[in-house]
Amino acid sequence: MKIQAYLKYQFHLYMLRWRWLLPFPVGLVLGYWGGKVLQASILWDSSAQANALEAFVWAFGKPEIVYYVISILYIYLVSGLGLNRFSEQQVLLQLGSRSKWWLGKVGFIFMGTIGYAALLLISFFIPVIARYPLSNAWSPASQVNGGINLGYATLNGTPVQAFWNIFIFLLVGWFAIGLFMLVINLLTQRAWPGYLGGVLLIICSKLGMIEGGPIGGEGIQSFFMLQNHLEFTPLWAPVRMIPQVYSWIFWSVWILLCLAASWFICKRQNLYAITLREDY
Repeated sequence: MKIQAYLKYQFHLYMLRWRWLLPFPVGLVLGYWGGKVLQASILWDSSAQANALEAFVWAFGKPEIVYYVISILYIYLVSGLGLNRFSEQQVLLQLGSRSKWWLGKVGFIFMGTIGYAALLLISFFIPVIARYPLSNAWSPASQVNGGINLGYATLNGTPVQAFWNIFIFLLVGWFAIGLFMLVINLLTQRAWPGYLGGVLLIICSKLGMIEGGPIGGEGIQSFFMLQNHLEFTPLWAPVRMIPQVYSWIFWSVWILLCLAASWFICKRQNLYAITLREDY
């Protein structure tokens, strides 16, 4: 069995399930909601025009949606990487290599992250693009205080730049969270501990608010708060809580640590009594 075949096997086992249709209704509802907010801006100022990307910036830059809707749904879907001891024995025997087995697990997390983001974006833009055009310029509707009010976001560049900044940070952050859950799943051989760990991670990302302090934390604390890295601009603020380069360092270290931990666990996991060739 090659890695491609292993990824296909995992795709059929874990992703061809009814629950992977959930991003469609969630994306459609968010798109409909974003379109209604744009419509409110136009009704507030009859001369205002709207841009479909502005609905994305509003919806995917809103903390309540980022954490308690789309990230929780991602955690639920990817945490389904349960490990059945018997089936993993058969897979590992056919692969003949623990490194390929580990690479297949990591590849599945990456594939699941990309697939989830694609399903969510496609369904989100269906109701939005049906009513508003795509444009690389901010529309008057983005400045209307009684509507979508993206005045802060417009200071950071064009709508296309805002789209890619938000989208890439979500992708990298979700992939890192997925690897974190993979480590937990490999340790416990169960799916639910990974889901619980991911949910707790999301809850802890808002500690700045729970403590009663600033939303983005303060001082050295702000560099370790997940919300300052998963969100490109928390609360649509024009200035990030910390420099963007520190977020890339944060996620790079996180991903490397999770890769190292998952590889260490895979290499030492005793799934069966037969000794396999260790491919380093």
